[in-house]
Amino acid sequence: MHKKLVAVVSAVAVLAGLALSGSAAQAVTATSIAGKGSSFANNALQYCLSHYDPDSNDTVSYTSTGSGTGRSEMAAGNVKWAASDGLYKSTDTQPASYTMVPILGGPVVFAYNANSGIPAGLKLDAATVSAILKGTVRTWNSTSIKKLNPGKVLPAKFIQVYYRTSGSGTTANLTTYLAQNLNVTGQPAQWVADSKDLLDASDGIAGNSAGTLAVGAFAKTTSAIIADKLQSTKYAFGYFDLSDAVSAKVGQVSLKNASGQYVLPTAAAAAKFLNAQTAIVDVASQRTDGTLTIDFTKKVAGAYQLSIVSYGIAPRATNTEAGRAVHDWFTYVVNSCMPAHGAALGYVPLTGALKVTALQQIAKIN
Repeated sequence: MHKKLVAVVSAVAVLAGLALSGSAAQAVTATSIAGKGSSFANNALQYCLSHYDPDSNDTVSYTSTGSGTGRSEMAAGNVKWAASDGLYKSTDTQPASYTMVPILGGPVVFAYNANSGIPAGLKLDAATVSAILKGTVRTWNSTSIKKLNPGKVLPAKFIQVYYRTSGSGTTANLTTYLAQNLNVTGQPAQWVADSKDLLDASDGIAGNSAGTLAVGAFAKTTSAIIADKLQSTKYAFGYFDLSDAVSAKVGQVSLKNASGQYVLPTAAAAAKFLNAQTAIVDVASQRTDGTLTIDFTKKVAGAYQLSIVSYGIAPRATNTEAGRAVHDWFTYVVNSCMPAHGAALGYVPLTGALKVTALQQIAKIN
């Protein structure tokens, strides 16, 4: 296996023609392509869908189901494309031939009900977030939260935790962030990276029966549902994409980054973090080729530390109308829709070397 790492830094536009390659010479027939997957990316994809008007008259649809369902539906051949915030594991059932395409980025927001007497811009760090999820910090006026927010009056109320159900790509990234920032070599791991479920025993959290996840925590299937619950439930806490946080009008946590700064989740702060990360070029592994190696401990001034990438999953070299339609759709998302509208929606458009990588991956679709 030949593998090299390419730093995601500013790159010359040497691949401008890639988006037009592959499918341009084919005869075009209007095609319907249905996709499923990431709820984190849903608002961006729905916006792009509503503005997509290809010359081919293709019809594109997308259902927000969660990343795990998107990956499994793609592997089963039930959809023509999928979106996921995480990768297939080596032990997962995978499509016979596919490509992973970075399509957008964004911050994972830690949020809380805004009508609970909790001050705006509440400051938290990785250790306190972990303690809230595990239930060792149980009230909003706990000492560890007050220490991070001196002078702030916090309610002496129970924290109602909401989290994502099994298979969430957002949860997989969250557990990787917590594992990288909190696990200490030679000591029992607090978190296992890339865990599919906060209640999966493999990630070190045995569940409510063991008292190691917050008592009374509720699991929900999508980011939008959790955002709605936080909007309507006093003293609630959860995590999801910035787009849902803005629309739900919830309080947003200022998260401590590796430079010691407390940073609110914004598209600009997430872009700083993601542009300092590393893309993988590994043509021998369709599972990882074109994906991002995220170091959640990396020091980047002004960056939002828990920022992630959503991937499109597409058929590879099929030479079919469906493949051509997915190629054109992903090209539109990466080259047109996200650059024009992504930041306003709360997402990070791909730029520089990461966009170059995305276009290289798109060129492999058909």
